[in-house]
Amino acid sequence: MSKALKSFMDLTEQVGKIFKVANTIWSLIGEPWDFPGGFDQNLKHMKRKRDALNGQKEDTTSRIKAELHPRKKVKKEVELWVENAERINVEIQNLESEVEASSFLSRGFLGKNVRKKIEEVEELLKKDSFSGGLVVDDPSWTGQVFPTLSLVGETISLKKDEILGYLMNNEVVKIGVHGMPGVGKTSVMKLVNNELLNDADTFNIVLWVTVSGESSVVVLQNKIARAMGAVISEDEDETIRAGILSEILGQKGRYVLILDDVREHFSLEEVGIPEPSASNGSKLVLTTQSLDVCRRMDCQEIKMETLPEADAWRLFLEKVGQDLMNIADLVPVARSVAQHCAGLPLAIIAVASSMKAEYSLPIWRNAFNELNRNVQSVDGDVKDMVIQKLRFSYDRLNDPKIQKCFLICAAYREDSGIHKEHLIRNWIRGRLVDDMGDMQANLDRGQAILRKLVDNCLLEDVGNGRVKMHDLVRDMALRIQRQLYFS
Repeated sequence: MSKALKSFMDLTEQVGKIFKVANTIWSLIGEPWDFPGGFDQNLKHMKRKRDALNGQKEDTTSRIKAELHPRKKVKKEVELWVENAERINVEIQNLESEVEASSFLSRGFLGKNVRKKIEEVEELLKKDSFSGGLVVDDPSWTGQVFPTLSLVGETISLKKDEILGYLMNNEVVKIGVHGMPGVGKTSVMKLVNNELLNDADTFNIVLWVTVSGESSVVVLQNKIARAMGAVISEDEDETIRAGILSEILGQKGRYVLILDDVREHFSLEEVGIPEPSASNGSKLVLTTQSLDVCRRMDCQEIKMETLPEADAWRLFLEKVGQDLMNIADLVPVARSVAQHCAGLPLAIIAVASSMKAEYSLPIWRNAFNELNRNVQSVDGDVKDMVIQKLRFSYDRLNDPKIQKCFLICAAYREDSGIHKEHLIRNWIRGRLVDDMGDMQANLDRGQAILRKLVDNCLLEDVGNGRVKMHDLVRDMALRIQRQLYFS
């Protein structure tokens, strides 16, 4: 290669390098670049805005929890706002990591991204007003799912299937489930309720209303309206209210209305319940102790029978613990205790739960003797017999303060759940919870007491932070109060 050619090639290489440097310098001039002082200020500003956004997101999430109830759903704009707040928070974290890993020179080029994130956060902060609330009515809501006790055995399963069969039969529009107290009418209907909600194609909505007590027309109208999330003015007379309720129910399409614990017959027309028919596809189901109520309301009668001995024993073992069968000496006494419950699920569950994890033969013999002293014939007052079995669970609490905590629950309305925290705070105010030194410890102690009452089946956990007392358990509690304070 000639010297001239080599010199020319060297010159060309140098020119190329010069062009590369020029391009780099041009990119520096053409690309926004933050000086250290301005960049650091923007970075701090972005972090402050991010912290403010996270604070508003936490407040919004708390408001959602407070406002979100059955029949409600979160507004779409609120969902999007929360999603964007979470997304931007992650992006800012990634940007901060990128800044930490960058060199002095490249760090300045991230200023544009920092300023962009500040603008995005400020835009979100402006949008978080939601003055009209965070939730709206959920048109897709079809009913309330209930926690259910496990009722073993073919008897309960057959009754559930029988009721579902009638509900799917166009010729049967009103069903009356009747039987003695504690036989499992409400429990089997909760199973039916949940099964109907699993099959959303058959009915548009399933409504559950606990009637109980002496429900006047107005009270029953309010309960049905509340089950639908509606409000009917108290200023209107019963006839107008019935018309309004009938119109609201009619708009629901094919519905199943379950009325639990109906004690007297009533006129559907006076209350405002459209007469179920094959043409409108709606159904009415009621539970009652009275066969006469079923007949007067022209219902298909379904009688809940007591459990046969085999099913009763299986249920007893499920609640007391299967490991009882490993202790041969206890089995005959336990069977005798189970037989005293006369095949009534409520009594079986209460007695068995109170004896759970008990492996002392003398304690089991004593339990049998206590039940034996109070035994009554099923031909007598069945309600009294069931209450006596429930009293056994109360006596087994073996703590006067816990017993008083239980008795206070009878003061709450029969058809409404009891807020757990409200109940526990009432116990604390009434000095029924031993002072543990601070409020949180006292609340924890109250939760332990509540758990004991639920485990002994004296209260039922119905979800949504509430517990409920069976009407027979309430009757038992009221009898004990009369004996303690008025005898």
